[in-house]
Amino acid sequence: MGEVIPIGAADSVRRGYRYAVYEHRLVTTDGLAYTRSFIVLKNRYGVIVRFTKLHRFTGAHNGKIYRQQASDVKQRLYYICMMLNYVLIDHYDIYGVDHVFKVTKDMLTAFFMDYAHEKKVNGKYRGPDSIERCVHAVALFFSKLIYKYGGYVALKRNELYIPKEIRTPRGIKTISVPDFQITGVPEQKDIFRDIPTKAFQILLNHAVRFAPDIAFAIALQAFAGLRPGEVCSVRQEGSPKGPGLLFIRADGRIVRAEIDLRHEYAMRSDGVICGKIKKERAQGVYPAFLPVFQRLYEMHKEYLAGRDFEKDYCPMFVNARGMAMTYEDYSNRFRDLVDNHFRPALLRQDDQELRIYGQMLCEHTLGPHALRHWFSVQLVLRGEDIAQLQFWRGDLSPQSAFDYLMNKGDLIRELEEANEMLAWFLKHAVEEPHEG
Repeated sequence: MGEVIPIGAADSVRRGYRYAVYEHRLVTTDGLAYTRSFIVLKNRYGVIVRFTKLHRFTGAHNGKIYRQQASDVKQRLYYICMMLNYVLIDHYDIYGVDHVFKVTKDMLTAFFMDYAHEKKVNGKYRGPDSIERCVHAVALFFSKLIYKYGGYVALKRNELYIPKEIRTPRGIKTISVPDFQITGVPEQKDIFRDIPTKAFQILLNHAVRFAPDIAFAIALQAFAGLRPGEVCSVRQEGSPKGPGLLFIRADGRIVRAEIDLRHEYAMRSDGVICGKIKKERAQGVYPAFLPVFQRLYEMHKEYLAGRDFEKDYCPMFVNARGMAMTYEDYSNRFRDLVDNHFRPALLRQDDQELRIYGQMLCEHTLGPHALRHWFSVQLVLRGEDIAQLQFWRGDLSPQSAFDYLMNKGDLIRELEEANEMLAWFLKHAVEEPHEG
């Protein structure tokens, strides 16, 4: 493993180094794109001075003979880098630790507490899910170090984990959980993630008129629950890598639609990363939204028919140069739609609630992530349970679905407006928007 930074280096010298995650992007001959992440040491100029072997101890593939080629452990490595920088560099004057083997439980506890109480760039505190992921990643990291190097590591496994009994359908089961109790600041919710359904109706209609390049992207998020980065990974039906959308039709009507997110492919010839697929899957469009989804897809195909794009990649969404939109491109186009068309339209409405919402958007930013939230709210209002929410949202865990169901009572009032919106849009999709 070696020492972190030359033993005995002055504190001023030590602070010139940082642990960081280095990503290496690879594309196979079949066009599949995937990333490998490593922990590196950088100097004050951001130049890599050492590749470490620490990525081997994430425990991400414990006991597995096979793992998917596209699997990556980047998120865990960020937590580990934060811990290394905290203990070995930022607090060297307190701990005097030169090597990761010398880290103690008290040092980890201090790091976790500071992680929980430190504000993020947006001024908010980290939520309980983020804190738990950090604790689990770091505890597992040291557990793997102990397994490999035994007595060389100051920490002992019984300091990291304690046994806990849980009830399962088959009886009592004992599992190991991290032995840390971290207090945090209650998470602050962003109210502007919510879009009133009658406001969403106006947003969608304005997207068709003023942002036809992303109107269908909005549909993918609002009617199939895709994340913004996943939207930028969608291919056209005629893609040489296979159709990005799969349909079952009956009498000219789509009765089932799926978006192919089973593999992450390179989306443009210059190698620029457009977006990431969080969970590889075939994502279905929620059945209640299929008629509107079909109409917007047909409109998007008409839009693409007059556009040049890279035929070897066939991206669903293209920029002014005919290359696949990146996540940044999409976010900028969405915010342009909100700032220049959606918000002004709200401020002109006769409906007081819509005008107030428009005024709120003068002070706060509405991003495309709000569309996935709108989709989730609609699922709750239609009586979907945790398992169905997790399925339709493409979540890795059921926690997000549980959070939505806990707030179901506050969402009931939206149901009638949601049904009215769908009927209205099918009738007026390409008409002038009503602006009061």
